Amino acid sequence: MDVGADGTDPDGTAATLTIEPGVTVFGRTGADYIVVNRGSQIDADGNGANPIVMTSANDLVRRADSDPSNDFGGDNIGEWGGLVILGQAPINRCRNAATPATVDCDNVVEGVSNPDAVYGGADPTDNSGTLRYVSLRFSGFAIGTGNELNGITLAGVGSGTTVDYVQVHNSSDDGIEFFGGTVNAKHIVLTGNDDDSLDTDNGYNGSLQYVVVKQRTAGGDNMVEASSVAGISPASDANISNFTFVGDAGGNALRLNTGTVGTYVNGVVTEVAECFRWESSAGNGVAGYQAGVDPAFNSVLFDCAAGVETANSDPGAATAAIAAGTNNSTATASTLAASFFPGPNEAAVTPFDATTLSASFDATTYIGAFGPSETETQNWATGWTFGLFPDPTCPTGTTDSGLEVNDQTVCRISGVITDDVRLTRGNIYEVVGRLDVGVDIGADGAAAGGDPASLTIEAGVTIFSGSGADYIVVNRGSQIFSNGTKENPVVLTSEADVTGTQPNPENAIGEWGGLVILGRAPINRCRNAATPATVDCDNVVEGVTNPDAVYGGAVPADNSGSLRYTVVKHSGFEVTTGNELNGITLAGVGSGTTVDYVQVHNSSDDGIEFFGGGVNATHLVLTGADDDSLDTDNGYNGSLQYVVVKQRTAGGDNMVEASSVAGISPPSDAKVSNFTFLGEAGGNAFRLNTGTVGTYVNGVVKEVTECFRWESSAGNGVAGYQAGVDPAFNSVLFDCAAGVETANSDPGAAAAAIAAGTNNSTATASTLINSFINGAAESAVTAFDVTGLSADLEPVDYIGAVENASDTWWQGWSCGLEASDPC
Repeated sequence: MDVGADGTDPDGTAATLTIEPGVTVFGRTGADYIVVNRGSQIDADGNGANPIVMTSANDLVRRADSDPSNDFGGDNIGEWGGLVILGQAPINRCRNAATPATVDCDNVVEGVSNPDAVYGGADPTDNSGTLRYVSLRFSGFAIGTGNELNGITLAGVGSGTTVDYVQVHNSSDDGIEFFGGTVNAKHIVLTGNDDDSLDTDNGYNGSLQYVVVKQRTAGGDNMVEASSVAGISPASDANISNFTFVGDAGGNALRLNTGTVGTYVNGVVTEVAECFRWESSAGNGVAGYQAGVDPAFNSVLFDCAAGVETANSDPGAATAAIAAGTNNSTATASTLAASFFPGPNEAAVTPFDATTLSASFDATTYIGAFGPSETETQNWATGWTFGLFPDPTCPTGTTDSGLEVNDQTVCRISGVITDDVRLTRGNIYEVVGRLDVGVDIGADGAAAGGDPASLTIEAGVTIFSGSGADYIVVNRGSQIFSNGTKENPVVLTSEADVTGTQPNPENAIGEWGGLVILGRAPINRCRNAATPATVDCDNVVEGVTNPDAVYGGAVPADNSGSLRYTVVKHSGFEVTTGNELNGITLAGVGSGTTVDYVQVHNSSDDGIEFFGGGVNATHLVLTGADDDSLDTDNGYNGSLQYVVVKQRTAGGDNMVEASSVAGISPPSDAKVSNFTFLGEAGGNAFRLNTGTVGTYVNGVVKEVTECFRWESSAGNGVAGYQAGVDPAFNSVLFDCAAGVETANSDPGAAAAAIAAGTNNSTATASTLINSFINGAAESAVTAFDVTGLSADLEPVDYIGAVENASDTWWQGWSCGLEASDPC
């Protein structure tokens, strides 16, 4: 019985309800619910292996029957009442004429009647017990309009109470509602709730960390509704850090009402509607945004399909709040994998130090509810939650093969996709035959029959194929988004690799086709009598036939999507002599495309070949290619930085082959900075062919043969070296066992180019550590200032791709650079 705000009510009696780990408590109707009154406690202390379940009788019946399709309850809600905990902590909405946050200020809680139940007081550290590893399901009951039981109601609950690892699933009202109080909560999962998932009101001042919200498409209002009392202190002022909100219903991510403040940091919001409904009465009640007195946001990625704010919001307030914070974004798409786990866009956000807001917060290095190393089967919500991680199914656009590899369902994809397809994590995917992403829209975007599409690959997905006839073509106008992360890269490889049946993995090449991306950026080799670098100049790409695939156009900033933390292994296929699939082919790909943290391993042809275009690329690892590791041709004009090339001793030609078209503008003119080339095969470090220019700076070259095969037709096509029109080198340490140039090179051209540059050396032996990390000799070279070379290159003060042992950009996602980490 309620002991009152000060604990002295003579009719009150304190008691404790203890629920042991693994216990199930159920109710049959909305009239069945639990109320923990002021002065009493609930000790519901489960564990990950034995959570406490509070649910409905109907749920128990569904899970006991022979139909597994209804085990998670579908859209059932409101099948019993819920849990109400009432404490003596301060509130700001009093039922009588009392001073808020004093012992005289209490109120009647919603959803409870006959008799009413009262909460509030003046004890911020009040202890109402423990909720730990508790899953509460199918609750909620409406006594009258606006007077409902939530899944869990925490009213006037103090900071002495423990709320950790708690789920509310399919409540007919709110998931959890806080009416004042100061209780903190961590590891909260709110799924399928029919009104607001998280509701704060009446002066709630606690902190929440690691919060997941996932709505049902058939029901749900806002993911957060925050309210208070206008002009009353203390205002509702929750601190919320590390949240992932996935909105699939018709409400908004955040509805901010009268008097609420609050600080929201380190979050990810995906929403089918608008991000905000921001009332003009929110915060200090003055229209517009005022820092320090209105809700605040830092390090939050907002991806809301309908925009930032509703038409009935305080105009511009939400946008101003986002702009006033640090590291917020409304222009970056979410790349969440398996609905909740960080992709590259989330990983790229600089987190806010939440410990500056509340001592109850853990320090984290990421945004969102889950960390970068967590997966669907290994995370803080695994094992005790209900319906959060359903068994994966093959997504739309793929078919279930009925097979499994490494305990994952094999989903097959083939043919031409003309709708957007997303390859979700949890399955493994097989490309069968040629997979076309979209139908070519032409250089001008108006080709008859053109039909663009996108292929999105979530972090951690593996795609495999069984032969050289299996490959991926992303056509002009279409896009690929390979959204790997350092901890969970995207891998494209062979069937023999994933099944462990390669007879010689170290030298396994050409076991499937590869990846071909075609764009509308300018090229200089036209298939018809057209002017180079115009809309009429396009060409047929190598390695793709029946039908041909075409690239080129006049859109320098064309965007073919993104490749991030992506590893392509054991690829390459020769259609005919000189007509081969590479590991990755980038043809006419524009500078709007992102290529960052990409490896090609053991391609039977080139690692990456650029045919024209101006796409930039950084953090490239090219290992074991059987032909050239890096090939530029047909007017390629992009910038490359941080490039490691490591050949196999059993195969490989040149580390760089650069070509162009003689006397045609624009020539191939790549800018390459911070490279480490390790030549162990029979080719050369550089083969410089007809018409190519290029500038190579801040590099380390270690080669068992000659550094150069320099054709007399390179650059301007005039024998000998001419500065400004021939390939150039600065701050490069050349350590080539057989000398500077081959016998069939343009005599002296390479040596003259090296001499014409600054801080080059051919007389200093490399001292690379572990074959690719700078040693003393490399560290002694003065770096070239790239700021005048290309705005797309980062200024650096060192040469080589890897500065020192602390420079670990290659670790965790690539393979084969160290003997301890074979591919």
